Amino acid sequence: MKTIRWLKVKWPLQLLEVSRLLLSNQYDQEVGRGFLLSSSGKNKISGKYVEKIIEPTVIVDPFGNESKSQVVTYYVSKFSFSSTSSLMELESPPRSIRKLITELHSIVGLGMELSDIKVDPLVWLQELESLHSPVLVRHISSSGITVPKNGIAKISVSGKKDIRGEFERLVGKKSRVIDVAKFSGVFNQCSINAELSKSGTIKYSGHIYDGFREEVKKCLEQSILEKS
Repeated sequence: MKTIRWLKVKWPLQLLEVSRLLLSNQYDQEVGRGFLLSSSGKNKISGKYVEKIIEPTVIVDPFGNESKSQVVTYYVSKFSFSSTSSLMELESPPRSIRKLITELHSIVGLGMELSDIKVDPLVWLQELESLHSPVLVRHISSSGITVPKNGIAKISVSGKKDIRGEFERLVGKKSRVIDVAKFSGVFNQCSINAELSKSGTIKYSGHIYDGFREEVKKCLEQSILEKS
């Protein structure tokens, strides 16, 4: 499955200036880190941050002899952002995005603000359905459900049919946090299986059409506005 994650971003500079700063910090083989931009300008910036990681390793052969070598790996974080959105898009993000955030802060300055997204996946999904047609929700994971006395519970509901109604009947009016919603549906004649998470992340498989990711992002922005 492909993964896309969004973060809230606020720049202290015009996007054209941000583009200039990133271009002046392109990947350098000697330094071992930097940016590789695929597009840059005043409206949109996309590319990736790359950092070379060298780790020493010791190999012991069957006879007890030790030999030292180095293992080279690369940290890669793909990103894109535009002047028309307050979200930064991360494609197939690594487990930690700390290196990317640290590098952006060091180049752009502390005035740059990056923050995690908190969204109800079911609200996000409703926005998508309003653009196309109803989908089949097969799985809902929820946490923070209040139970007597002073307890907190987690629950996961799965089924072959749409299980939103079953979930609501089970949880009732108790407060809850929807963590993940998994669904399948047809979007512009494309069959897609996907899951939305409360962190503003989508994982999906199937053939997608041009503009799918942009629609998903716009629906995410709208669901965040509704929450606020």
